Amino acid sequence: MKKMKVKDAMTREVKWVEVPGSRVDAMDLLRKLGVSAVPVVKKGTEELVGMISLRRLFENPDEDQLAMLVERDVPTVGPDEDVKVAADIFLKSRARRLAVLRDGKLVGMVTVRDTVYRAIAEMNFEKPAADYMRPHVIAVWEGTPLKATLQLMELAGFHAVPVINENGNLVGTIGDEDIIKVSDVEVGSKMSQMSGRSEGDSWTWDSESRIYITKSQIKVPPKPVKDFMKKELVTITKKTGVSKAAQLMKQHKVEETPVLSLDEKLLGIVRDTDLLRSLFE
Repeated sequence: MKKMKVKDAMTREVKWVEVPGSRVDAMDLLRKLGVSAVPVVKKGTEELVGMISLRRLFENPDEDQLAMLVERDVPTVGPDEDVKVAADIFLKSRARRLAVLRDGKLVGMVTVRDTVYRAIAEMNFEKPAADYMRPHVIAVWEGTPLKATLQLMELAGFHAVPVINENGNLVGTIGDEDIIKVSDVEVGSKMSQMSGRSEGDSWTWDSESRIYITKSQIKVPPKPVKDFMKKELVTITKKTGVSKAAQLMKQHKVEETPVLSLDEKLLGIVRDTDLLRSLFE
């Protein structure tokens, strides 16, 4: 297997905010890019200070100074490290993005998605992706109210879940971004302004917005999941190889693929982070 370095998978064209700066600077860039976090560097340099995220902004609504909002203790990796080093950090820290530093300066960003799309998808791993699936998965019935689904996702710690019908057959998926697009937030703006992607951006961070708003602030339509779920399914079987699953994720821009039996019953789910484990076998 050809070894791949972090610099081969990372995004080089990185957007950032600078300190000193304000929360407005960070919010404007997050909105423009449609991402949930961006790096922060020292003004006039490329020296990394830390990361700023939607979570930090919404948890500290009265703080305006960016220097007081930035998360400084963030995991990093070097560009010449084996991509397995980044994968190991992802798996141990549960982070989804790493700043790539050379001599303390920001030279790129690498994400779980980058690693799966640019490394694993190209490595011809034929071992079944189902070997890494999560057999214990939360699924919701298509008639479940959207608000209850949001609560279930929050309790389970999932950002997306499969949707089944009364016969137990998979009929769709519902994720954070689907709920955000149809919900209002009582903090002066539509949550949909924080979702989506910037057209023309070549760098591939995680563009899915996450629900970092408290339940008291978000207003979810009183309708069932089936009205908002994605009906176009991206699925694999127990025999689908790891690299093929990664290619499907890349093609359809998804983070997970349900695993179906030959009679199309839901067996489990494989997430992009699960595929990282294949690099160590």
